[in-house]
Amino acid sequence: MRKPDNIVYWTQDRPPPRLALMLALQQISFLAVYLVVSPLFGRVLDLDHEQSLQLISATLLGSGIGVALQAAKLWGIGSGLFCPVQATSSTFAALLVAKSSGGLGAVFGAVCMVGLFQMAFALLFARMRGVFTVQVAGVAVMLIGLGLGSNGMKLLLETGTDATPGPRDGLLFLLTLGTMILCNVWSSGFLRLVSAFLGLSAGFLGSWFSGAIPMEAWEKFIDAPLFYLPRPMNIGWQLDGGAVLPALLTGLFLALHGFGALVAAQRFNDADWKRPDPELLKQGIYAEGLTNIINSFLNGLPLTSSGGAVGLAAATGCTSRYLAFWLAGIMVGLAFMPKAILFWEILPEPVMGAALIFLASFTIMAGLQVIASRLLDNRKILTVGIALILGFSFDPLKSLFLNLVPESMRSLLFSGVGLGVLGAVLLSAIFRIGDHTCRRLVIDAHQGSLDEVVAFLERQGKSWGARAEVVRRAEYATWQAFEILTEHAVMSGGGDRPALIEMETIFNEYSFAVVLYYHGSLVPLSMHPPSHEDMLDDENDAVLRMAGYMLRRLADGVRVRGMEGHGHGDCELRLIFND
Repeated sequence: MRKPDNIVYWTQDRPPPRLALMLALQQISFLAVYLVVSPLFGRVLDLDHEQSLQLISATLLGSGIGVALQAAKLWGIGSGLFCPVQATSSTFAALLVAKSSGGLGAVFGAVCMVGLFQMAFALLFARMRGVFTVQVAGVAVMLIGLGLGSNGMKLLLETGTDATPGPRDGLLFLLTLGTMILCNVWSSGFLRLVSAFLGLSAGFLGSWFSGAIPMEAWEKFIDAPLFYLPRPMNIGWQLDGGAVLPALLTGLFLALHGFGALVAAQRFNDADWKRPDPELLKQGIYAEGLTNIINSFLNGLPLTSSGGAVGLAAATGCTSRYLAFWLAGIMVGLAFMPKAILFWEILPEPVMGAALIFLASFTIMAGLQVIASRLLDNRKILTVGIALILGFSFDPLKSLFLNLVPESMRSLLFSGVGLGVLGAVLLSAIFRIGDHTCRRLVIDAHQGSLDEVVAFLERQGKSWGARAEVVRRAEYATWQAFEILTEHAVMSGGGDRPALIEMETIFNEYSFAVVLYYHGSLVPLSMHPPSHEDMLDDENDAVLRMAGYMLRRLADGVRVRGMEGHGHGDCELRLIFND
């Protein structure tokens, strides 16, 4: 694990308290766009004023607990990364099914079941590494970024009325986004770290002076109580059998969404990132599941990892897990102050839209880098392409998607990220049919060419999704091995023993191996180069030992052994390359 160049405060670094407070306020400024989910769902459930305050405060309190659990990494729960959680309106359908089946209390019993199912799916993900591939992870991260960008454009262009956005909306959008870009690109140090906060502040001041904040929003802010104490199970809590299926499906899609956000967090924190860490993913989704179980008793909404908040941390250069505890403290404090919560909700939509587009740019690029880090054959290309199409087309075509499935299964169509990742997982599993992890090619040692070896290894690398640099190393080292066998009289041929080499490639999740079988003598694999005296004593033997020494340097592991009964050789030379 290596610190990326763009990160100033890494996972275990402690930013100064004053800066940490500013960065935490920057995060809450971004997450404020999701605070409207709680009052919106309160209206959907037809809650009274007291119940609505309970729902809003409990959800924010649960968010603070969740971000702290994720960063703390205690007793196998939590990833140890900065990965905040947020509410999402995508869970409304499942919760409404629970309400219609068992009443208002069943809604929060369903939230508890969602958390339990998330934890169960976390175990499943850890055992299915071959299906939850790097390509699936890249699709998840990229869809999160595309979703952020799409929502940002909606906030700019969809005013909620028949009127089109005016010049003032466009200017506020440009002011906010321009300030963020200016501080992020053409500055360093403190200004870059708080670039998003400065952009939102500029947008807020511009909105205030231009009169873009409606009087109703100010009145709502003034009328809100200064202090409110949320009480556990104030609205109700009960388990209902009719909510099991919606809760299971919601748990699956929240786990898939969390998978994408946690992969993004891993990718942003490691310059040498190669693949998702299944154990870390399991622990991270455990933290989400436990958060939702706790939140159900607080009477809050289901929560999931925020890919946007992860992207904001990476974009501004601070991914320290200690920032999570500052953010958790602010969230818990705000949970008892409805007036402070509503202050963040008065930002005009063009301002929040600019913030989402700023974050989307970094997240989309991270997803592209994850996908492009591996060679792709037709199976991988189809998996990535179809999954991206499914995920990105979900929001604009949501009504058409819903009409394709029975009403009882509509909660399956949860979100664009969830649908795209589900499609990628299913295609990844299907395309494993006939995708062997071991392939062979027989080559005439004296007639074979470098192009033939390169074509075979590239074909295998694409089929297995190996990293391009690993395949390039394997190509070079394998051809060097061919030259050693043919030019140093290591192979024996003639008569009934033609000079044939059987080349076998073996791939697993962590290594790419090339095995050469041939007739002859074993290649000497010296740990040290021959000395000058060795060169003078026996030049041919010393040159062969030097070649064996160089071969050992080209691969991460080299082994030779004699064997009996193999069709194309009694010697084996195995080259291993860590993927």
